Amino acid sequence: MGLLLSMFVTAAAAQEKKYTDHYYERVAQFEAEAPIGQNDIVFLGNSLTEGGRWSEFFAETQARLQKKGGAIRNRGIIGDTAEGIADRLDEITKGKPKKIFLLCGVNDISHDLTLDQIAARLENLVSRIRSESPKTKLYLQSILPFNESFKRYKNLNGKTWMVAELNVMLEQIADKYKVEFLNIYPLFLEEGTARLNPSITSDGLHLNAEGYEIWKSAIEKYVK
Repeated sequence: MGLLLSMFVTAAAAQEKKYTDHYYERVAQFEAEAPIGQNDIVFLGNSLTEGGRWSEFFAETQARLQKKGGAIRNRGIIGDTAEGIADRLDEITKGKPKKIFLLCGVNDISHDLTLDQIAARLENLVSRIRSESPKTKLYLQSILPFNESFKRYKNLNGKTWMVAELNVMLEQIADKYKVEFLNIYPLFLEEGTARLNPSITSDGLHLNAEGYEIWKSAIEKYVK
């Protein structure tokens, strides 16, 4: 292959690849698993969701679902956005799962999108889930705060304020589509601020074990 042709092929491949290697690895992993079914509960989102050991957190529910051939399924992908979830949503909705717990938005904030752009993309997800799997119980979870003082994620600098604004918009979307809005955002705040409590994170964005315990307790009654 000539040098110019090789460069063209490499450039074309790069253009076709919208997401990270990890995204495609996870999607391939999902496709290799048993398909999602009507007795499954799906946790859908980004790294925060991927990092949760949901089937362990809700072991009793997991055991009950397994008796019916179902399970708690983790469909989180590190770095994912509303657009990325939309591109893989069919794998989930075609199985008509029992419940979906959706959490998405912070990576969209880091991509320099406006509030209206992010809200529109999240509304698209809600609309599609309601349309493609109308009997699925959808729980739209509020975006969690982050903490800029860790100085780890430069693309989030100066954007702390956007989380609370987006959560107001998400609540309105949930009301419009008659889905349950779980406003867990306040539970993760440092007292007196709009930022993530530093005691429950190691990098200002992701949660440690204590953070996941807060999340687990907040949604436990909805998972059962």
